Amino acid sequence: MLERKMMDRLRGWKDAGARKAFVLLGARQTGKTHVVRRFAQECYDDFVEVNFLDRREDASFLSESDGAEELLSRLSLLEGRSIPAGALIFLDEVQHIGADVVTLSKFVVEDGRYDLVLSGSLLGTVLEGVTSFPVGYAQVERMYPLDFEEFCSAVGVPNAILDQIREAYRKKVPVTEALHERMVKVFRQYIAVGGMPEAVQSFLDNRRALGAAREVDLAVVEQYRYDISRYVSTSRRPVVQTIFDNIPSQLAKENKRFMLRSIKAGATYERLDDDFAWLTKAGVALPAHLVREPRYPLERTRVAEKFKLYSSDCGVLLSQYPTGAAVRVASGTGDANFGAVYENVVAQELLSAGFPLRYYHHSKKGEVDFLIETSEGAVLPIEVKSGKDYKLHTALNNLLGTKEYGIDCAYVLSEHNVSRAERMGKPVYYLPLYMVMCLSAERGESELHKTTLEAVGFEDLL
Repeated sequence: MLERKMMDRLRGWKDAGARKAFVLLGARQTGKTHVVRRFAQECYDDFVEVNFLDRREDASFLSESDGAEELLSRLSLLEGRSIPAGALIFLDEVQHIGADVVTLSKFVVEDGRYDLVLSGSLLGTVLEGVTSFPVGYAQVERMYPLDFEEFCSAVGVPNAILDQIREAYRKKVPVTEALHERMVKVFRQYIAVGGMPEAVQSFLDNRRALGAAREVDLAVVEQYRYDISRYVSTSRRPVVQTIFDNIPSQLAKENKRFMLRSIKAGATYERLDDDFAWLTKAGVALPAHLVREPRYPLERTRVAEKFKLYSSDCGVLLSQYPTGAAVRVASGTGDANFGAVYENVVAQELLSAGFPLRYYHHSKKGEVDFLIETSEGAVLPIEVKSGKDYKLHTALNNLLGTKEYGIDCAYVLSEHNVSRAERMGKPVYYLPLYMVMCLSAERGESELHKTTLEAVGFEDLL
């Protein structure tokens, strides 16, 4: 059974009294339904689930309710029994209800007798534009594929080993060479398998056969294409499909910024904004936006129309490249440039840890892969290196040497063990890629997962 961190979020919500609906967003196949069912079995004596994908006629029946009492009466009719107080009500695939999900959630929360979880693979696309979402009625969370730490747990890496790695990260000291080599191999497996729960489970069930995981990841790609053909309007569908199909090739370029002309000649961001937004809100694509100045707050100089577009999952991304690429990544052989998939993993980890994705580019200073803000309000630049020249990073040096930026240190992630160097009189820490799971420590506990509607804007949630 795959252990997911979202279980802790659900338990915390219940322990707090569950006076809000728990709204779980996320891409298809990330494990939302499974984790809610497991939570219900563990924490509730009674559980009601309505899946509006399987029971679409029930969507209109419930959405016609004009109050909490009628809604709950209709729900009990659908269940063929009375629903005892204290039960968990789970409404799944609620994108098929549309904006009525807002009203339904408010009714159940106001009634007070039941706890309510709402989930949907495309829920983000439905809620976009809903201005009447009841503030104070919902705790909104996003489900991602398994992160690297969850993958380690799934493949049997002991918690004691993960603790050693966290301690080495905190002290910025190397781990033993034997441990380092083992963790590099696990990290390569993670890149090839990805974090889609079914892909991870298939990998484990088939004696760690990468081909079994790749088959699942390819099926996820087709599922995303199907969702686009089904849920995107006819007029927008070809462009959204083209954007999705172009993600691997755009990332494979030396300059990984998504070029609008790859969609069609003369394309502008203003015309395509909604098409990119659909993929982002559906959880299929992860945009990393350019910032013009690497200074706090980074949002101040974010450029909306310039961005890199990462896949929601590294395994899904790698499945869209030739099989040989996956073989070379997993084995660490060959001379292929793995920068795209390595960066994709780091983007996933940063986002799941609560960091907005930002990068820096300047025509004279160069480009730095990621910038994050620490809990102290400092900007921390991060470079991702897939080759042997991991200590060559001119752009990073330029940032450290620009006094007005006030950057105190930088990180370089590669397959090499921990080391330290001075650049422009400031420390650069060379960290193994598997320590990406430790970057959440750069945010204080109080800053992690601020995903209630009261705390952040809806754009940040999606």
